Amino acid sequence: MKRHLIFLIILVTFNCQAQENYLQEKDIDVYGFNIHYVEMGNGPTLILLHGLWGGTNEWAPIIKPLAKKYRVIAMDFLGFHGSDKPEAKYHNALLAQFLHGFIKNMQLKKVTLIGHAMGANAATYTAFHHPKHIEKLVLIDGAGYRNPNRNLSKPPSAMMISFRRIVTGSNIGETKNFLKRRVLNKSLITQKWTEEAFYMWLNSARAIGDMLQEGGDLSEQEMREIKIPALILWGSDDQVFPIKNAEKLSNDLTNSTLKIISNAGHLPQIEQTEVLLNALIPFLESYD
Repeated sequence: MKRHLIFLIILVTFNCQAQENYLQEKDIDVYGFNIHYVEMGNGPTLILLHGLWGGTNEWAPIIKPLAKKYRVIAMDFLGFHGSDKPEAKYHNALLAQFLHGFIKNMQLKKVTLIGHAMGANAATYTAFHHPKHIEKLVLIDGAGYRNPNRNLSKPPSAMMISFRRIVTGSNIGETKNFLKRRVLNKSLITQKWTEEAFYMWLNSARAIGDMLQEGGDLSEQEMREIKIPALILWGSDDQVFPIKNAEKLSNDLTNSTLKIISNAGHLPQIEQTEVLLNALIPFLESYD
């Protein structure tokens, strides 16, 4: 009996360790809606927040290296990818509310939010409105400022309508061309990535269209009131959000450090994975 118990304990321990070494797909109920996420590793919790046109696929290069020391969670926002897609009007307050609910329902006490582009917008909005469990921020090629001239009642221009058709899955060719705008090294855009993006954009088209109109949602003063330690990582050749955005963000977030990733466009986590990790890991370790 004793031998059987010892074997059972060893088996359970082995299974738990094995689970930490591969990406697990999971779901959780938040406010009555399903939120999908993937998870790997054990340790302090990092929540990866995807951009408008990305998902777990654009986090893939950094998940495994980070999971050696951290519990890495890549969440699909409400309206995107594997999460529920209610017929709602999608905006930053809604995404932040569900992120806050996700953290609460996961019973996470301290988290680091690592957001890319739209995910960085959601991270700063959440840090201002729901800061309780957020220990650190990492903002990759995204800020979160509200355009003072934004007019949500104004109908979209012909140019915006055309752009929306492309970035919500118009066709394979246009999807590939837009992907090329997001990286400096165009050879990275494979047929596999293109078809994956085409499906993802179609699958999340409603939320993408709404969030395009929303943009960021914090005023300059609100951004300055965020005191959570922050690391800003930005591709030197970002064609989506110019580097001047990074400099402004660095000036307004008084407890922040800015690192420019050379030879990278809008996706430094893909184009310069090792360089980005070399900047990211010391920041995470300095506050562990």
